[in-house]
Amino acid sequence: MKTNDVTGRFKLGEAGVGIEVGRPTTGTRLRDVETIAMAVARLGVVFEKINPITSMMSDPKAGKFKEELLNEKVLSAIIEFSVKLEQLPELFESLKEVSTRIDSVFSLDLATRIAPDGSVPTDRYVREAGLWIAENGKTNVGLGRPRFEEAR
Repeated sequence: MKTNDVTGRFKLGEAGVGIEVGRPTTGTRLRDVETIAMAVARLGVVFEKINPITSMMSDPKAGKFKEELLNEKVLSAIIEFSVKLEQLPELFESLKEVSTRIDSVFSLDLATRIAPDGSVPTDRYVREAGLWIAENGKTNVGLGRPRFEEAR
């Protein structure tokens, strides 16, 4: 997510999503990570293929993990995928609901391209959902050498 200015994974009109389970300080069982992954998988998301958490899934379309891993305890685990901006309200509702069914904590990370008018496209959706935005977010200014071609 942090290198989108170079990789171009998230296009205009999309948001990259990272759900960091277990941090700060509590850790998590992979069972809880699976519970969250299964909840968001119902939205039809495609989990990031090069993320180590995705490799632990027996069925990525369903967010289902390999059974033998479910009781493993980890400091944190990050689930990654992208969604269309219009999907954010449904995603936020799903995450609010699933937060009541797990024994850990999670942080929600959003990555998005700045709109041509300079606004942050995800902000409206976050505020409408009643969620809090950290003011110390990260901004990449595009100084990296892009490895992708912008669609025209």
